Amino acid sequence: MHTVRNQVGRLVEVRVASPLSLGEVDEFRREHHAAIRDLPDRYVGAVDLRHADVFPVDVAQRLIALLSGTAPLVERTGFLIGESAIFSLQIERILRNSASPNRKAFREPEPLRAFLGEVLTPLERARLDEFLGAPG
Repeated sequence: MHTVRNQVGRLVEVRVASPLSLGEVDEFRREHHAAIRDLPDRYVGAVDLRHADVFPVDVAQRLIALLSGTAPLVERTGFLIGESAIFSLQIERILRNSASPNRKAFREPEPLRAFLGEVLTPLERARLDEFLGAPG
């Protein structure tokens, strides 16, 4: 299960829950490109992975390819992960291999909010607060 939305400014909101198949990653890629296509500049992403678990290897590889392809378009992206140490390691590996130092993973919403908030407008920050506060 996944959702991709751009409701305010250049903030792109993503939620992902397990299981995630290769077909769904391809669908996600199309939706993500549609969400960022009309933005005038680079985007800021907020990714909620609190309901996701370790991805199969082929899904992780496809995600690396997707993230690498959009790296030049990213101003910043924060990934909110749960408490799973194994999933955290996998996400860190995916981010390291995605060709963008502007992406970071967080276990708690507040550091993610601070990281993204530095580059968001007041309206985008308000929407980020709603997104992070909404149940996954």
